[in-house]
Amino acid sequence: MSIFISSGEASGDHYTANLAKRLRAGGYSGDIWGMGGVESREAGIRVEWPGERLQLFGLMEVLSAIPSIIALRGEMVRRILETAPEAVIVCDSPDYHMHLISKLRSRGYRGRIFYISPPSVWAWRSGRAEDLRRNVDECLPLFKFEHEYLLSRGCASHWRGHPLVEEFGRLAAEPSKLAGRFDRERLVAFLPGSRRSEVTALLPMMREVAGILAAKGWQPVFSVAPGLNPAVRGDMIEEFTRDGILFYDGPGHDLMAAARCAVGASGTITVESLLLGCYMVVTYKLNPISALVGRCVVKTPYYAMANILAGEEMFPELMQEKATVKNILAHTLAWLEDGGDFRENIKKTMKRTLLTLGEEGVYDFWSRRIMEAAANA
Repeated sequence: MSIFISSGEASGDHYTANLAKRLRAGGYSGDIWGMGGVESREAGIRVEWPGERLQLFGLMEVLSAIPSIIALRGEMVRRILETAPEAVIVCDSPDYHMHLISKLRSRGYRGRIFYISPPSVWAWRSGRAEDLRRNVDECLPLFKFEHEYLLSRGCASHWRGHPLVEEFGRLAAEPSKLAGRFDRERLVAFLPGSRRSEVTALLPMMREVAGILAAKGWQPVFSVAPGLNPAVRGDMIEEFTRDGILFYDGPGHDLMAAARCAVGASGTITVESLLLGCYMVVTYKLNPISALVGRCVVKTPYYAMANILAGEEMFPELMQEKATVKNILAHTLAWLEDGGDFRENIKKTMKRTLLTLGEEGVYDFWSRRIMEAAANA
């Protein structure tokens, strides 16, 4: 008796780790095993493959890793078929997990398959919706508009809300974990990402912006993401320590909860920033080939999920050629130094957008659906 869980991204690792805890709390006593990261291990998932192997971004990085990814997928398919878990749960990393699911079905796996945070078929590669309809028993999306889109395409989808609503509701009620460590009136959080490629592209530019802000009297503090590759984390901490740069190596949301505003990479972090009421300047840089491909296939007017939910550019998006020290600095100072209507209007938009994130109790909701499937397997 077992349940297989697979996640690669840091955000996916967080969701599946919390799901595993709820499965145990709900009475599931079988083996929970698969692929994951630091949080999955801490949650008691028997991690046989490190999720960090899937933390790739950009076309060139992905292309160079194709042989090892194919070998990993083949090994994983064999193990799942040998073990025959009652349920297979995958989260995020669609380029990997969609192929994994397809291989499992074609090789005869008949257990229940759940997809947490399924592919963004509403934004690009809409043909994947047919693969989800055919191969996945239940999609468990994070956002209501995703759920509605999947239903419109004939997929089995269930939604209650975003899991972070519950978690960040508790955070808002707790005293800041950083009380006394930094000056909350002057703190500007810098979050260069949770992948090596993100840090490499964004950190030099963020350091320059931080230096200018510090000279103006603000207190820049850099986040060292817990989900980063250990070698990258070590290099960042060594660099910051050597250069006398303030940093925090705990969860990035702790830093944002204490900050006046943030400068961060696009991704789940923008939803966390929204939940914390922390204004964010969003920036990102890809290599030119990956950027060209993205512009050709992505169908949404915004990149940051917080802006997609808002239906407008609530947080400034500084991507590719717009990602410059001058632009990041200008947008950051516009928030920090504003004394008029700009800040109040953004706060109203943030409050309205929060309502789109649904109810609490999502992990329990997921756990119950999976437990029922496992019991009936």
